[in-house]
Amino acid sequence: MGEVGVSAMPHGLPGAVTVVGLGLMGGSVVKSLRRAHPEVPVYGIEPDPGSAGLAAGDGVRIVDSLDRCPLAGGVVLFATPLDTTVALVGETAAEWSTAALATDVASLKAPVLDAAAAQGPWAGGTFVGAHPMTGSERSGYAAARADLFDGADVWITPCGPVGADRDSGAAKAVGDANADAVRRASAFWRVLGARPRVVGAEEHDRVMTWASHLPQLVASALAGTLADAGIPRAALGPGGRDATRIAGSNPGMWTPLLRAAAAADARALATLEDRIGAIRGMLERGDMEGVAQLLEQARHWCVPGD
Repeated sequence: MGEVGVSAMPHGLPGAVTVVGLGLMGGSVVKSLRRAHPEVPVYGIEPDPGSAGLAAGDGVRIVDSLDRCPLAGGVVLFATPLDTTVALVGETAAEWSTAALATDVASLKAPVLDAAAAQGPWAGGTFVGAHPMTGSERSGYAAARADLFDGADVWITPCGPVGADRDSGAAKAVGDANADAVRRASAFWRVLGARPRVVGAEEHDRVMTWASHLPQLVASALAGTLADAGIPRAALGPGGRDATRIAGSNPGMWTPLLRAAAAADARALATLEDRIGAIRGMLERGDMEGVAQLLEQARHWCVPGD
C-alpha cells in the first residue's frame, strides 16, 4: 500500500487515517474527514457488517486489522468502548508506534494513557488521548454526522504531566516529544471542526465524574422511576424529554466507563442523594421558602446574570 509523506497532506493531516470502530464517534470522524478532505485515504476496522457496509459506501476502505493499513506517518484513532480501547492500545502498540499520531475518543483518559505509557517512554511522542465533548444517545454508523464536532470542545490529554507554555499561552505536555504530539493531535481535531483544549488525564477524569457520569446515571434513574410509575415517555413535556434524553444511550458504551470510575461515581451520587434528601425534607415540612431558594440557586447556575 502506498504511504503519504508527513508534510504531503493539507491542514495538518500527515497521511492516511485509520479509524478502529465505526460507530457514532468513529463514523462521525470519517464523515467529517470526507466532507473536509475527500482526498485523504481513510481505512476502517468494524466487526458489525451493517456499520462496515455503510462506511464502505462513504469511501472507507474496510480492513480486518491494523497491519493491513498504511500506518507509517498517518493517524490511528481508536473509537471503541473504554475496555476495548485499553486492550487494543496495548495489543497493537507495534503497529501504532509507526504512526505520526495515535489517539482515541474514550471519555475516561487515565486508563487509556496508562496502557499507552506502559509500552515505554517513546509512547508519549505518538499517543495522545482525546475526548470530544459532543455525542448523541443514538449509536452506530447510521447515527454518525459530518458536523458532530463542529465548534465542539475536545479535551487533549498527553502522556505525562501538563504545564503552561509561556511562549504560546496554551497548555502543553512536559517534554518536547509529547508537546509535538499534542500539536499534531490538536491540528487533527481542528481539521474535524473541533476546538482543542489540553488537560491532564487525572483532572479530566475528575471533572467527567461530575459533568458526564453523574448526569447519565441521574437520567437513567429518572427514566427507570418514571417507567415504574407507569408514565410513558409520550406523556413527557419538553423538560421531561430533555432530562431523560441521554437515558437512551448505549449501555455497552457506558458499562466499562462506570466500572472504571465506580468509586468516584458512587461518591458523586452520594452527594446528590444528600441534596435530594434535603429537598424531600423541605417538602415534607412544608418549607417552600427553602425550596424556592434552592430553585433560585439552581437557576442562577444555569442562567448566570439573569
